[in-house]
Amino acid sequence: MNKQPILTALLASVLFVFSGLVQAATYKEGVDYELVAQPGKVEVPGKIEVREFFWYGCPHCYSLEAAVSSWKPSLNDDVNFIMTPAAMNKSWVNHAHAFYVAQALGKLDEISPELFKAIHVKKQKVSSQKDLAEFFTQFGVDEGKFNKLFKSFSVSTKVRQARTLSSNYRLRGVPALVVNGKYLVKTKSGTSYQELLKVVDYLVEKERLASKVALHP
Repeated sequence: MNKQPILTALLASVLFVFSGLVQAATYKEGVDYELVAQPGKVEVPGKIEVREFFWYGCPHCYSLEAAVSSWKPSLNDDVNFIMTPAAMNKSWVNHAHAFYVAQALGKLDEISPELFKAIHVKKQKVSSQKDLAEFFTQFGVDEGKFNKLFKSFSVSTKVRQARTLSSNYRLRGVPALVVNGKYLVKTKSGTSYQELLKVVDYLVEKERLASKVALHP
């Protein structure tokens, strides 16, 4: 059986869908997104990675969370979404450690949104290791266990890796969205968070098409 006509039809249908996407959204390189100078490796090979860099103390990151929470359920199984605490300067490092402590404890989904809320809604000062240890007790975490994990090799390594990624992608601030280690979504004054996520969807589809074409050259 000659498979060539089938493959040709498949590629034609994919190109048709993508052309419709291009017509519906006029997202352009250099305007809505930029190429990463040093593309990074994805965490899960075979999946399209969307990585959000953030800092708990950033009000824009807090505002983006609501949009991301509504958007994530729409992602297909071939997309891997990752939150990464940027740790771009010294004042952000404690929050990065706290993120990975919560992750290590299996309490990230419970603690992360509440930490955002404590800082931006309740206006609480939760920045030092002591502040964070006390905050975590609300979720049944012993202060001694928190402090041990906070300084642990595994958590410290993840914080260093997050800082390295932020540097490699040449981030200028947060929130920052990187798609598949190749594209950095540009944040512009007046652009809604929903619009930023539409750019992400566009780039995800762009990568999905590229993957299909690579499989059937």
